[in-house]
Amino acid sequence: MDRLARGAATGNPEFVGRLLAEVAPVLVRYCRARLGRRGSSYREADEVAAEAGRAVLAAVPGYTGGPFLRLLYSVATRTVDELVPGGPPVGAASDLMGLLPILSPLDRDIVLLRVATGLSAAETAMVLDLTPGQVRVAQHRALTRLRSML
Repeated sequence: MDRLARGAATGNPEFVGRLLAEVAPVLVRYCRARLGRRGSSYREADEVAAEAGRAVLAAVPGYTGGPFLRLLYSVATRTVDELVPGGPPVGAASDLMGLLPILSPLDRDIVLLRVATGLSAAETAMVLDLTPGQVRVAQHRALTRLRSML
């Protein structure tokens, strides 16, 4: 993904298209995990993911290197926080999302990135500037704590 981002930063339309195709599913999973269903659909989460995609594309020209996943996560988090200031999700996700505030912000981010978004321990470590071992240990602690609350 870093290579695609560097190519997209030059304005190359082929790289921009390929980068967007690669990050779109990650953004959708992240936004759906953060926002859950509203009513009977993920429409709002999908709209926020589309806006996050536009924000990522706007940030790409300034990308000079480093882990692109970190930039992606930063933009997605900021977009969700700005566009959906509150309101609990509805449905099965609401049970888990309702418990996430008991976790530290770092543990909450790890659970969202690993479990909901599907990033590997290495990718999550890159995003959060940790080691993969630290991610796995924190994830285990966080999930154990969440299980005890359910």
